[in-house]
Amino acid sequence: MKLSNLTSESLILLDAVFDDRFAAINALTDKIDQAGKLTNKQQFLDAVLLREEEGPTALGEYLAVPHGKSPAVIEPVFACAFVKNELMWQGIDGDEPVNMIFLIAIPPTEAGSTHMEVLTTLTSSLVDDDFRDELLAANSTQQIMKLFGAEDDSFQEENTQQFETDESSQLESEVTSDAKQQQEEPEMAKDISQIAYPIVLGVGLLISAFLFLLL
Repeated sequence: MKLSNLTSESLILLDAVFDDRFAAINALTDKIDQAGKLTNKQQFLDAVLLREEEGPTALGEYLAVPHGKSPAVIEPVFACAFVKNELMWQGIDGDEPVNMIFLIAIPPTEAGSTHMEVLTTLTSSLVDDDFRDELLAANSTQQIMKLFGAEDDSFQEENTQQFETDESSQLESEVTSDAKQQQEEPEMAKDISQIAYPIVLGVGLLISAFLFLLL
């Protein structure tokens, strides 16, 4: 799973400043709601705060992952904040400092699958010191999205488009070459034109059909 598939630039806060974890949760909930991912902001917020009461959501490595499962969530999504000054968050051994906060919103129907997959992807990525440092050093939401994998999608799309263009150019070149060769045939070859014409027409139709499939 690519993290970029579950968020967007509008859901990323840089150099964020919060008075406490509840202020952070409220701010990130607002972002998710403004992105049109919630049908009822308060219902989702209540689910997140209830989860906060049930147990700590700071996971060490300066990372906090508050989350809520609610029918108010339209589709799985997360908003994140990179905190300018370390914020104290409830952890297993008491309050601990965090500088990265990921608020995950999950529909109940995907609570056991997508939820765990997102958490696994986040934690496995963020245990990498270099990756965390790159995230914290980023000075734009575009850079964050690239680190989340958005650049890979763009690169793959560009390669696919280039491949299709090359294939089309090659086929067009072959058709042009065939046509030129036919024009240069000697007069005696024209005697079999009545037989060759259906064959050439059939090949042309096959090539046209192939080009259509590539579009």
